[in-house]
Amino acid sequence: MKFNKQIVIILVLISLLLSSLGGGYYYYKQNQKSLKISNQVRTVFVAAKDIKKNTKITIKDLKQINIAKKYILSTPLLKKEIIGKFAKENIYKNDMFRKEKLVKTIQEDTKQKDKDLYKYNSYNMAYSMFQNPNYSVKKDEVINIISVYPLDKKKDNASPNSVQYVAKQIRIIGFLMDSKEVDKSMKKEKVTTTVKKKKVTKTITKKAEELLLDIDGKVLLRLIDDYNRGNQLWMVKTHKVKQEEIINQKIKKEPVAKEVIKKKIASKSTNCKKVKKHKTYKKYKRIYPVILYKPKNSFNSLKATIHYADNKSAAVIKNKVVKVDLVKKCANTHNYVIGITNNIHLRRGSSTSHKIIRVVHKNYIIPYSGITDNSWYLTCDGMYVHRSEVKVINKDLVKRKLVN
Repeated sequence: MKFNKQIVIILVLISLLLSSLGGGYYYYKQNQKSLKISNQVRTVFVAAKDIKKNTKITIKDLKQINIAKKYILSTPLLKKEIIGKFAKENIYKNDMFRKEKLVKTIQEDTKQKDKDLYKYNSYNMAYSMFQNPNYSVKKDEVINIISVYPLDKKKDNASPNSVQYVAKQIRIIGFLMDSKEVDKSMKKEKVTTTVKKKKVTKTITKKAEELLLDIDGKVLLRLIDDYNRGNQLWMVKTHKVKQEEIINQKIKKEPVAKEVIKKKIASKSTNCKKVKKHKTYKKYKRIYPVILYKPKNSFNSLKATIHYADNKSAAVIKNKVVKVDLVKKCANTHNYVIGITNNIHLRRGSSTSHKIIRVVHKNYIIPYSGITDNSWYLTCDGMYVHRSEVKVINKDLVKRKLVN
């Protein structure tokens, strides 16, 4: 029997065709199976509204939706894993809750420690205002600012300059370089320049333009007034004076002999019939009672601007009073802070430059709705208080303090 090569080739081709058909069918089934799994609908929780950073998440902030599994990029969280947590960053409406965006407690800014907080007011003063700008000063060091004014040159034996005012113990809390807050007044930077059609890299020393000072408001106004009058400002680096050193610097009174005191009393008694005794008053420490904060107003005033399509330059501003029950809003808040300083300043905006609307005392319990990036708490009635004047308090502790 002769070996037929054509039949063998045909059989091999048929076997290859069958194997390719079998492989195609297998991959088709697998693809259909994966499509079926990815198109399965799952129920997930998303944000019902915009949630600001460090805001406690409640049941009202959640919304339940159905979404295909293929569109879910991370593991969905359960309701118990979301409620009661704080937003680590801003969460926007319809965003799915993720584990990376939630924390158990409010996150403190690690860069800004308690020692970095200013005691009085944070004010930036340009180096150009000083006659002797000192770039060797560092953060948390202390300087004295001297205001010098020219004397009348017509007077004989007179110095050409005289000291007008000395601002003592001004702490440096930072520097401004290229409109950014930095910890050092100078830094080295590499700059590439073109010299004779060749690129040359040089290292230059960049200096800060302004100082950030922790300065009292009255002292600041005095310095600005002196500078505006044409007086010179000089800065002197000094050491921080502790309270013990201030006490030691006070002049001690010399003890007076008892005999001298008796003679003085005897001489006074001969001239005067009655000797008036001075009353002594006891010093009492002020007690600040625990009081729950209540808003003064129960409504907000809103302004609306109307633009016309045919004339864009024409606009009408309308005032509309929207009644909001602030008392009820504050009562439903679950977040509280308590005053830790004698005077707590409630301002219109989240900076010290904004107007103070209301001042309350220590141990005032204030409901708040959120906290801004620059450490200002937003109260339930729309005012701002800095975190250096208050601290967060638990709701259960609020109840105990109010009962006691």
